[in-house]
Amino acid sequence: MGDNMKKIILTITSLAFVAALGAVQVVKEESTLKGCERLGEVAAGDKFAQMDRETAEKAVKAQAKEMKADKVFLNIVAHPHGKLGTQYTATAVAWKCDK
Repeated sequence: MGDNMKKIILTITSLAFVAALGAVQVVKEESTLKGCERLGEVAAGDKFAQMDRETAEKAVKAQAKEMKADKVFLNIVAHPHGKLGTQYTATAVAWKCDK
């Protein structure tokens, strides 16, 4: 099994676990994150391993939650495919904000 497939399986498996911990909020603009700490970037999918939109979004939220983030600035990219239809990849910047 390739490294990309292992990452996808691990990400999808962690979705169920992280879902029970609470939701990560998606923000529309990074400028609204005053007083927050930038924890890093997360990604789901790549050129060879794309997924449906909902799975891509859930995967980056799960990774952000594992980093103890409570907000993400999300970017989802559509990749049209002739036979599979539109597939997606997602990236996000994870943030931890004071409540």
